[in-house]
Amino acid sequence: MQFASTRSDMVSSPRDAVLPGEDADAFEDLWKEVWAEFSPVGPIEKLLVERAINAMWRLRRSARAETALFHWRVYWLKAMRLKEEIKSYEKSVLDGLPLGTWITDKASHSEAAEALGEVESERDRDEILLGCAIDADAREGDTFAKLARYETRLERSLFRILNELRQMQEKRRDRRSSSMSDAVTSDADDTQ
Repeated sequence: MQFASTRSDMVSSPRDAVLPGEDADAFEDLWKEVWAEFSPVGPIEKLLVERAINAMWRLRRSARAETALFHWRVYWLKAMRLKEEIKSYEKSVLDGLPLGTWITDKASHSEAAEALGEVESERDRDEILLGCAIDADAREGDTFAKLARYETRLERSLFRILNELRQMQEKRRDRRSSSMSDAVTSDADDTQ
């Protein structure tokens, strides 16, 4: 299948939109699909298609980020509970100080420590880093509300871009069909 665009026609590259850990090939596939669907003509249509693709990609990222953020928070809470459970199996000579600590139930302590290691490993997976980055960046505010507002802005922007692109393409098609009908009409007038 021949696509209307090559990489050299594109205004930006995947490096401009794809974050570390994201699938550059998936971005390229999205780019080709949307580019082929709209077949933009001229620099303005090309810019609008590019903006639409970038907005679509960011919307996908937003959905992944929300999932990663929930995942990270769930496992963070599980880790906190397991740390408390581990402490419950420990006694200290000096209350609260780790000096002279002994384990009251070795089997349960060991089991909880092993579970904590698994939970922390799950919490800290590389796929979850996007959620962690958003959480770290938004510690002073409500992360989920900010993410929802961000996603809403992207959706509005995407639909405005697509609407503008469709209108522009319809005008171009109308001009082309109008000039073709004028040419047919003038040819018909010339033959009479």
